[in-house]
Amino acid sequence: MKIIGIDIDGVVANSQPVIIAKLNKYFGTGYTLADFANFRPKKMFGINRAQLDKLIMTWELEIIQEAAPYPGAVPGINELAGDFEIHLISARSPKYLDQTAAWLKSHEIPFSRLKLLGQHDKRRACLDLGVDLFIEDSKKNAIQVSSCGIPVLLMNATYNRGRLPGMVTRVFSWNEIKDYIKRNLY
Repeated sequence: MKIIGIDIDGVVANSQPVIIAKLNKYFGTGYTLADFANFRPKKMFGINRAQLDKLIMTWELEIIQEAAPYPGAVPGINELAGDFEIHLISARSPKYLDQTAAWLKSHEIPFSRLKLLGQHDKRRACLDLGVDLFIEDSKKNAIQVSSCGIPVLLMNATYNRGRLPGMVTRVFSWNEIKDYIKRNLY
């Protein structure tokens, strides 16, 4: 059985609206998703990217619990789980493994393996798990994984625009993901 690796945040969990709401509340701003197309934390919030990432990490558990499923993810993964092993590989902190598993169960999202890395480089995990295709929302992560010879589907987002290498294909929905997989992995 072929293995599909899937990132969680931005692909399975629609985390970005939760993060934006928390940032707006914390900084007293009113940014929308569209404002993050050319994201510059220093200009928007007066802090650098490392400081912003640290702040977001203080809300990690709340983000996990409050995020809704990404549109189409639940039926899409359920459809694929009949024919493929689903390995969820995330940069989430490993200490939130139980909460992540509970969120997935509460939304009836099936998986064969759940790996929380606590960091963003997913190359080793994809290779160790024998992933045949990876689905990601981070352009940097997609390029890294594809450099190992693993094709990547990049879920379109305001923060991942630009040119992509040959092993990375931009997709705009879970329907496109399913269509790609039907054409290329069956």
